[in-house]
Amino acid sequence: MKSIRPDNTDPIPLRTAPPRMGTIMLRFIGLLVLAIAALALAWSR
Repeated sequence: MKSIRPDNTDPIPLRTAPPRMGTIMLRFIGLLVLAIAALALAWSR
C-alpha cells in the first residue's frame, strides 16, 4: 500500500485560540440584561 504525503512539509496551522472566559461571561451577562429588560417592558404593558 502506497502512503500519500503532502507536497509541502509545513506543519499544520493550529486553530486560533478560543475566546477567553471573560469575554464569554461579558457577552452572556449582556444578553441576559437585554432579555430581562425586554421581559420587564413586555410585563409592564
